Amino acid sequence: MKPVYHVVWKGPVRRLSGLGIASREYVKALRSQGVQTTVGAARSRTGGEGRRVLVYHHLPNTLRPRKERKRFHTILVNTVWETTRIPRSWVKPINASDAVCVPTVHNRRALRRSGVRVPVFLVPHGVHARDFRPVRKRHPSRKSKRRFTFLSVFGFQHRKNPEGLLKAYWAEFSDEDNVELIIKTNGYSPRENGRWIRGRIRAYKSRLNLRKRTAPVRIIAGHLSRAKLRRLYGRAHAFVLPTRGEGVGLPFLESMASGVPVIATGWGGHMDFVNRKNGFLVRYRLRPPAIGMNRRSAISRPFRRLFAQKGQLWAEPDLRSLRSQMRRAYRNPVLCRRKGRLARRDALRYSWDRAGRALKHAIETTIRRKR
Repeated sequence: MKPVYHVVWKGPVRRLSGLGIASREYVKALRSQGVQTTVGAARSRTGGEGRRVLVYHHLPNTLRPRKERKRFHTILVNTVWETTRIPRSWVKPINASDAVCVPTVHNRRALRRSGVRVPVFLVPHGVHARDFRPVRKRHPSRKSKRRFTFLSVFGFQHRKNPEGLLKAYWAEFSDEDNVELIIKTNGYSPRENGRWIRGRIRAYKSRLNLRKRTAPVRIIAGHLSRAKLRRLYGRAHAFVLPTRGEGVGLPFLESMASGVPVIATGWGGHMDFVNRKNGFLVRYRLRPPAIGMNRRSAISRPFRRLFAQKGQLWAEPDLRSLRSQMRRAYRNPVLCRRKGRLARRDALRYSWDRAGRALKHAIETTIRRKR
């Protein structure tokens, strides 16, 4: 179909978060496909080139379908989710739209399980493989003082399981191991700055009452430029994140494109591209999120209103399995390089051009159905 429509994109294009990155990249990808795309609001239903289409990329419960129907011929929701069911307040506005786009099979299952009836299109995220690319690294060695580097990139929230990562790492490695863990993280308010995050981690470590000298952990808090983030991935030998749930997991894709294998929970949206050949999978059990949130070991923001609703489940990683996979990666740098090459190959299939084509197809299919 020749584009005879005008897309208005409403989404968090100015945010520094993964959602903000995705929103900006989707807009660029649509434009690269020749789709007239405007970021912001549209005042009227008429005017412009052909039909007006709204792609809504904010939280679905903030969508006002009746109001938007006065301005747009077609409405698509673009969203992502992490647990087995979406929040209850999302279902009605999504069903009042014409279609919904999600980036992974995990998301599609969660929507259908929650009662979403409108068409669901799979529109994967992408990664800039030219920016995130492999860097040749020397073997870790005590003689050269080069450590085996684990890297983790995440927002400091309960879903990302920072306490599980730290507990497993401290339990498995001591200062006698030639290893380090770098955590690049950020909080969700001005109060949750680097000092606050480091304080939460120190207090948690003290409560664990460890009886040995632990391997070093380095915390990098706040925003990093893309160039600095690329260098961070280039320094790592393995990426590790025992997440409880991911809609996609953009850092996994960035790590894979950088030729760095990932150690990940074997459940979530990232399972569309992470597997046993290109990474290390951690065993898990599905549990209600409130169970972990109520534990004294919880050290980060829970987002309880979103993730602790009735019927929702997510993964609780097995820390023994996590320790085993981290030790396996540490002992086998050659295996890490081999898995990293496969990870790079698999990540190359996830381009933003591909995302643009899939999103354009979803829009045009929805317009045809309405006709």
